[in-house]
Amino acid sequence: MPYRYLASASPIYFKSPKETWIDSYQALLDDQFENAATLETIQEETSFSSGSLSYVTVRLNNAINSETGQKMGGDFKHIMFQDLTHSTGIGFKYYFSDNYWVTINTQRADNLTATATIRRCNATLRWMGETGILYSEPCAIDYEVARPRDEVGSKYPVTPQGYIDVYAQLNDNTNLIKGNQRFLFGTPTNRIAYKVFGNGVRNFLNEETEDDESSALVRLTMGGDFADENTDDIANGIADYNWDFGTLNSGSAVGSLYVVVDPSESKIIESGSAAYSVYYYSGSVVQSGSFVFSVNVGNVVPAANYTFASLGANSFSVVNNEQYLEDTLDILCSGSSGSRLLNLQLRGAW
Repeated sequence: MPYRYLASASPIYFKSPKETWIDSYQALLDDQFENAATLETIQEETSFSSGSLSYVTVRLNNAINSETGQKMGGDFKHIMFQDLTHSTGIGFKYYFSDNYWVTINTQRADNLTATATIRRCNATLRWMGETGILYSEPCAIDYEVARPRDEVGSKYPVTPQGYIDVYAQLNDNTNLIKGNQRFLFGTPTNRIAYKVFGNGVRNFLNEETEDDESSALVRLTMGGDFADENTDDIANGIADYNWDFGTLNSGSAVGSLYVVVDPSESKIIESGSAAYSVYYYSGSVVQSGSFVFSVNVGNVVPAANYTFASLGANSFSVVNNEQYLEDTLDILCSGSSGSRLLNLQLRGAW
């Protein structure tokens, strides 16, 4: 055939039609990109979850709801990059207009242009890790509070209701967040407390089906809780400032002391009981110090399901009268040198 020599020529000179179209489109963007009223210079993470920012010039537009075709609110923006190969992805963070923004959609699979739909972070997650390190992460909270009402029962006090969904970049820090962990939001003079449901951490929406580490955005479903001025750092918005959320035998760091609970088992089977001792430790040495034990404010487990008793300055007991699987029984161990919150599970026959 007369064209076999043409087909065997160097690909440098003979590109496929697709490559030609892409090159032409990139050339058009290079020539016309800055000819727009929506041109803005913003900051983006230099690499995913790095925390360091660099400047980039983009086209910044109002976002359009793909389902309705309507403009979304000012908390949603659409970014377009000049370079077709610019790195984008779910969970990528940006900073401009005095706010952090997190990517919630890229449409990379069906869009030649490098684009991203981003959402403004309207709050901050703050918490203390197991080793006493303070963490914070910008987050976006949905506007609506589902089921905003109080629950009243004859056997336990009024408990707040109201569910919210919170979105944040899934990184090494936010991957530490567990079910039943509490957070404070709102103004310093009126903090609002929420607790992650036991199964409320959604970190499994993979970007690649078979790669369980490819999820880049975490969704936390939380329910209403109480702010506690005795144990929360109200001024700085950090819930449970004096204890961690690890296993019971991991200890809770308070300065150079640790609050250690024995035994470490947090599950009590139905009709069973458990007695716990609580002491301060410095390294492996027991330190003096007493505690006051009580069922934590905001506990939702019906009083008939358990029997709680303080046995002295360093011990207490709990009897599981009837299983309760919807939430944990939270026991506050309050001491002058630090406190600890224990999340006990009232299980069934096993």
